[in-house]
Amino acid sequence: MKKVISLILSLCFILSLGVIPSSAEEAVETNDVTIIIHNENISEETKEKLIAFYSDPEAQTNNATTYGLTCTLFGHDIESSMTTVITHKVRTTTPRCQQKKYNYESCTRCDYENSTLLSTAYIDCCA
Repeated sequence: MKKVISLILSLCFILSLGVIPSSAEEAVETNDVTIIIHNENISEETKEKLIAFYSDPEAQTNNATTYGLTCTLFGHDIESSMTTVITHKVRTTTPRCQQKKYNYESCTRCDYENSTLLSTAYIDCCA
């Protein structure tokens, strides 16, 4: 009986290791900026576009996009993600880092990108 119980417990333990939930956030660091993507269900292409968008300040001000024929006829196929962008060492006094939360939207068929600022706060993350 002890062997059966120990076997069941060991199987439960092994199965629980495989079921441990992974983090739904993915953090990417570029220079003095950390980009945290809160949606794990977006495509790799959208993640790359998102990282490029927030890594390059000029990309955020450039509104020139090309629309494909399918987007013109049927509308955009939008993927969206909540994103946190932390800019490190913005100020010389504590709190030094600036945290901005965005709702990022991009079309999977064309170059359309839209970013809406949701909140801004200073946080204490760098010494």
